[in-house]
Amino acid sequence: MQDDSHSQTLADILSSRCTTKAMDERPWPIPQPDPKLIEQILSAAQEAPFHKPAARELRKQGLPGIQPWRCYTLDAKQCRTLRQHLIDTGDTTKIPKLLAVADYLIQVTWLPNPSTEPSSELFDPSIQNMEHIAAASAAIQNMLLRATSLDIPNYWSSGGALRTPEIFTLLSIPESEILLGSLLFFPKDLDGADVKGGSLRPSRSLKEDWSRPVRLRP
Repeated sequence: MQDDSHSQTLADILSSRCTTKAMDERPWPIPQPDPKLIEQILSAAQEAPFHKPAARELRKQGLPGIQPWRCYTLDAKQCRTLRQHLIDTGDTTKIPKLLAVADYLIQVTWLPNPSTEPSSELFDPSIQNMEHIAAASAAIQNMLLRATSLDIPNYWSSGGALRTPEIFTLLSIPESEILLGSLLFFPKDLDGADVKGGSLRPSRSLKEDWSRPVRLRP
């Protein structure tokens, strides 16, 4: 029998998950790292579905897991160091402001299958690569939902300067991987920060505008 309380809890988490961008010009104090918190968030990604394993040759270049995604975690101290690096290299975007507040940053990459032919494209537009992206996206959503369940403000950023080859080298991320998201997790108390939500959330379409029942003729 279905537990209605569990079902309602999940529905509440899904509906309450939202984009929270917390920014400041000045770096915030560095809190004590919470290994249990980051373990809970990463464990949520562990449960994400995936259809095909990452290519063997890529698993030999970096982390060996068969999942087609990778997570690189920076605590608040590393976030502040990365913030200063970006400022020193002339970055004037919102990324340093986000890193000034963040308790954690997780760089989430995915592993495209090696191309069989020379190409100028970032990756082959194959079904398997589509499946890898979808799997990594599911892992990201799991982490955001787990953070939401813990009342941790969070933001899925496309990365900006955090997706450059220079930053990949700085963070020891193999160049064969592609950044899918920079996940930022903020303190629960954001008093004093410049906090912005997602711009598209208020204008989301109703289900009727993006779904319909299908009826086949007998």
